[in-house]
Amino acid sequence: MKLASLSFSVVGILCIIMAALTALEVSPAFMSETMEFGATFTTTLFWGGLAGLLFLAGISFGVIASGEL
Repeated sequence: MKLASLSFSVVGILCIIMAALTALEVSPAFMSETMEFGATFTTTLFWGGLAGLLFLAGISFGVIASGEL
C-alpha cells in the first residue's frame, strides 16, 4: 500500500507539472474548445483535476497503509 501511495503521489506531481507547462503554453493543448473556453484552459483544467484526484488517492492509500483508520 505504501508503494501505491507513493506511485499515486508521484504521478500527481507529474500531472501538476503538465498543468503548469500547458498553462504557460510550453506543452500544446490536446482538447478542443469547450463552451467558449479555450483549448489551453480546458487542457490545464484536465491536468489539474487529474492531479487532485491522484493526490487524494495517494493520501487515502497512505492512511490505509499506516493503519490509522
